[in-house]
Formats: sequence, structure tokens, C-alpha cells
Amino acid sequence: MGKYVTKRLLLLIPTLFLVCLMVFVLMRMVPGSAVEMVVYNFKQNGQVITEAEARARLGLDKPAVEQFFVWIWGMLHGDLGDCLFRGDTVWHVISSELPVSLELAIMSFIISTAASIPLGLFCAAHPDTAADVAIRTLSVIFASVPVFWIGTMVLVYPAVWWGYSVPLTFVPITKGFVANMKMFLVPSLVAALTTCGNNIRFVRTCTLEVMRQDYVRTAWAKGAKERRVMFSHAFRNALIPVVTMFGGSVAGMIGGNVVIENMFNIPGIGQQVVTALSNRDYPLAQGCTVVFAIFVMLVNLIVDITYKWCDPRVTLE
Repeated sequence: MGKYVTKRLLLLIPTLFLVCLMVFVLMRMVPGSAVEMVVYNFKQNGQVITEAEARARLGLDKPAVEQFFVWIWGMLHGDLGDCLFRGDTVWHVISSELPVSLELAIMSFIISTAASIPLGLFCAAHPDTAADVAIRTLSVIFASVPVFWIGTMVLVYPAVWWGYSVPLTFVPITKGFVANMKMFLVPSLVAALTTCGNNIRFVRTCTLEVMRQDYVRTAWAKGAKERRVMFSHAFRNALIPVVTMFGGSVAGMIGGNVVIENMFNIPGIGQQVVTALSNRDYPLAQGCTVVFAIFVMLVNLIVDITYKWCDPRVTLE
């Protein structure tokens, strides 16, 4: 196990290098530039600055290759650079707002898992019944409807019908647990609905496939209780594909909550990505994207290690 984990961690190095290269190149391909933003901001303040001066001020007058390796060298030393328009370091912005995004992702994952596993097992235990058809229909609807549409409905209609508005003022969990939960509960439910729809159907399909095996029929024939058959025999042996699916949903939540954070005014790292892209703040956008990539790779590593716990027969090489 230790050898496998070490090998996987070493493989993260070239993967992360390629991610950094792709992010660096793609940021330079976005229409517009930070130079234009600086010139515009100076003009709004009644000052004049040339594009050459702005380019030198931002460090963009150097060759692209040199800019890239300067950024990589600084990253290796824990320096992600300075924000171009915030007067702060990229690392300070990420470290202060990443916990907010993680809280939203963790709450969404807990809600999605707590709902999808029991409902998926229920559908597998009672296939083609009215309840199974109803749950599967709702699952398809939630998986198909865009998250921004659900979020809009949640923000608009409760305010129109009942005069209730979702709290949009952020309160850190350390300063007010109840107020923090009031703000995060609804966005977490909205984020969980889209992943819950796919997860319910996946748990049902994987469990049904295992339930057709001979050892499950033998357990039924011996008179084992339904709960024991479902959890000890069927679901336990269907865990590997389910863990893969759930791991992918976790990775998607970390980077996919950008829309939720902006709709519900949650000051997380996803909101910073949108702001950085609109302002052409290269260092901040690059730093946030690299952090997303690192989390996705670590989640995939944890999923692979979990296979061994789910099924001792799995060998990690």
C-alpha cells in the first residue's frame, strides 16, 4: 500500500506540471488582457498610462516562457504571486476563502450521500414498483435540470409566495454556527440535488446487478433479513463502482460550485475565479485553478485507496 501511494504521489508531479502549462496557455488565450484593464482603471481615475508601462507594471513584458517558469519557481517556494487588482497575495486569498468552498462541498456531499444511498437501495429492493418509478423519474428530472435554474427558482419563488429570502450575508462558522448553517443549507441542497439524481440511479443499477448473483439468491433462500441481504451481501459488493461515482461527484462539487457560490453570494474560491476571469487577473485565476486540480487528483487517489477497503481482493500496484 505504501509503495502504491508513493508512486501515485510522484505521478502527481508531471500531471500537475501539465495542468499548470494548460492553465497558463489558456489564460493568455482569453479575449482581452489585463493590460487593457489596467489602462481602463487608470483612465477612470483621471490618470494616463500607456500599454507599454502597464505591461511592464504587470510583468507581462517578459517572454511567455520566462513568465511561465518564474510562476512555477515561485509556486515551488509557496509563492503563487500577487493579485493584479486586489492588492493582496494569491495565496492569502485562496487560504482565506478555500475553507468556505470546502464547507459548501462537504455539506453538499453529505446531503447527496445520505439521500442517494438509501433511496437507491430501496429502488433496488423494490424494482418496477410505483415508488421505484416515482423515485427514478424525479432522479432523471434533477439530473437533467441545470443547477442555475434550480437555484433561480429557490431564490425567486419562496420570496414571492411566502416572503422568505435565503440569507445572503456570509457569517463564518466560528462566529455564528446557526447563522452559518442558515446560509449554507439551501445552497447545499441545491448543489446536492443535481448529483443526487445520478447517484440514486447508479446505486440502484449496481445493486440490482449484484442481486442477480447466486450468493445473494442463496442468502434469500436461507431466510436472511432484507436489511442484511441488501447491506452485507448486495451493496457491499457493489461498492467499487459506487465509490468511483461518488468520488467523481466530490471532485465535481469542489470545482462545480462556482455557479452556486455566485448565485447565493458565498465568498468562496469559486466566486474568486469568476472575478479573476472577468478582470483578467492571471495570477489569481491560475492559482485557483491549480488548487482545484490538486483537490481533484487527491480525491481520485483517495478513491483508488478506498477500493482496497471495499474489496480486500483488489491489489494496488
